[in-house]
Amino acid sequence: MKTILAIAAAVAVTVPTLAVPQFAAAQSARSYGSGDVCRSEQKRKANQGTIIGGLSGALLGGAVAGNGAKTEGAVLGGVVGAVAGHQIAKGRVKCVDYPRRVQARRDCRWVNEYYGGRNHGFEVCRGRDGTWRPSGRG
Repeated sequence: MKTILAIAAAVAVTVPTLAVPQFAAAQSARSYGSGDVCRSEQKRKANQGTIIGGLSGALLGGAVAGNGAKTEGAVLGGVVGAVAGHQIAKGRVKCVDYPRRVQARRDCRWVNEYYGGRNHGFEVCRGRDGTWRPSGRG
């Protein structure tokens, strides 16, 4: 019974965090820093995936492990979950060239993100202050 409850809790915690899309309207308020925009976004997403995957893997591993090995199961599940979460989340942000329909501009980069079941592409440009911001082209 405890195993079923632990698995249900892990699923209840993990599913909503992965299912919530990032809406395109929210991108205008996002700051992309002053470095390579796409790589920074990949790192940010990968870090989120590592944390979420590690926590859910630890919960699931501890719940599935045998009676005398709950700690080992949680540790192993956490490590496997963290690695899997990192790779899955990192793959959701693609650094690509400009699409053919959009002309490249100086001090701008094209970013592709996957959410809501499909890819969304948009341009970010470096401002005079050195900060990357969405340009509105997409």
